[in-house]
Amino acid sequence: FTLLGVALLVVATGQRSFVGPTVIGTLVGVVAVGGFYFVQRLGMFRFLAKMIAKLANSPEWESLVQSGENLDATVRTLYARRGAVIGCCVWTMLSLILNSGEIWIALHALNLHATILNAVILQSTVLTVRNVAFAVPSGLGVQEGGYVLIGGLLGIDGATALALSLIARVRELGLGIPGLITWQLIEGRRLWRARLAANAR
Repeated sequence: FTLLGVALLVVATGQRSFVGPTVIGTLVGVVAVGGFYFVQRLGMFRFLAKMIAKLANSPEWESLVQSGENLDATVRTLYARRGAVIGCCVWTMLSLILNSGEIWIALHALNLHATILNAVILQSTVLTVRNVAFAVPSGLGVQEGGYVLIGGLLGIDGATALALSLIARVRELGLGIPGLITWQLIEGRRLWRARLAANAR
C-alpha cells in the first residue's frame, strides 16, 4: 500500500526525490517482517518462555514453557493455512483502499474536487508516516504534519490539509471513546462478578 501511494504520488506530481528513501524503508520493513516470521517458525515463544523461566529460577514458571510451545504450534498451524493468510492480506489491502473513500468524501465536503487517486495517495503516505513514527502516541502532530506535507505536493493548502487531519481525528475519537467505555464496563462487570463469587465462598 505504501509503494502504491508513492507510485501514484510520482505520477500525480512528478516528484521523485522521496522515492529512494521510501523504497529503502519499505525493503527494511519487509526484511524485518520476514525475520519475525522466520523466528516464529523456529519457536520464538518457547525460547522466550525458557529464558523467563530460567531468570525466575522457580518451578512455578516451568508451565510457561509449555504455554510457549502451545502458542508456537498455534502460530505454525495458522501459517500453514496459506490461502487464508493470502486472503487476509488481500482483504487488508482492499480495506485500506476503501478507507480512502473517507478522505475523498472529506475533500469534496471542503469543496475540493479531488480524485479518488488523490485520496489514496493521502491515505497511503500519511499512514506510512504514522507507522514510521509509531513511538509517538496516536501519531499526534505526525499525522497533521503528514497531511500538510503531502497535501502541499497535491496542491492542497495547509489549512485544508489540517482540516482533513482533524476530520480523521474525529472519526478516531467517535469510534475509540465508545470502545474504551464499553471495554471498561465489560471488565468492571467481570471483576464485580468475581468479587461476588469470592464473597459467597
